[in-house]
Amino acid sequence: MRPDPERVAAIIAETVEADMLPHYLKLGAGAVRTKESPTDLVTIVDEAMEAALKSRLLDLTPGAAFVGEEGAAADPALAKAISRAERCWIVDPLDGTRNFVNGVNEFGTIVAFVENGVTTGAWIYAAPLRAMAIGSKGEGVTWRGAPVRVRPPEGEKPAGYRSTGWLTPEWRDRLVSSLKKNVASEPGHCAAYAYLKLIEGAVDFKLSSRVHAWDHAAGALMLQELGGDLRWLDTSKAYAPQESQDRPILATAPGRDWPAIASLLCN
Repeated sequence: MRPDPERVAAIIAETVEADMLPHYLKLGAGAVRTKESPTDLVTIVDEAMEAALKSRLLDLTPGAAFVGEEGAAADPALAKAISRAERCWIVDPLDGTRNFVNGVNEFGTIVAFVENGVTTGAWIYAAPLRAMAIGSKGEGVTWRGAPVRVRPPEGEKPAGYRSTGWLTPEWRDRLVSSLKKNVASEPGHCAAYAYLKLIEGAVDFKLSSRVHAWDHAAGALMLQELGGDLRWLDTSKAYAPQESQDRPILATAPGRDWPAIASLLCN
């Protein structure tokens, strides 16, 4: 049975108040360490948030699987449950960890609920704003309790976020050249805020190169509900929650033409 969206939203907000925001700008020595690279950070907050959310969300849905970013970092095999389990939570407990550590007010929590490989519930919480987006399959998307109002495209060139660092040299060189010529873009450091801006139409696209389900599953459902899109750039196939991959994927805001933006990036 699908969990009550408002109850899940309350659990997320309460956990952020208890385990995340009290530590913002107050991290002590030893509270931050690196994972795969000097810029890939994890903090005691990431770990505390994940533990608390795992406990509370599994209490809400006994028997469901749980895939959190930190747990999957320690044991990548956990991510197999995303496509195999009958019901599965996918959680990024502190998205935008680098922003959180450096005092940049763009960070939050992303949660998706997947049933038989299909995302049916999505929550993105902008922690500094204390504001929630909720998506439910077939029922639309709300932001701060009201239906999302999408902005029309602005400017002559599509504008958005880019990440190319995890691609093969061939793909990276091709995309970097097209990004410079055909669109306006800037690096993205927080998937939660990027997807919030996408669903509102504040940006036109998001190009990603390292694709984790905890970054994209919730946003993909919200875009789908609003008429946006998330597709693999190398095959044009729609995204479905799965194990992590290093491949180019393109999200487009509602009312934007995915093929047109993909063509700009690939030419």
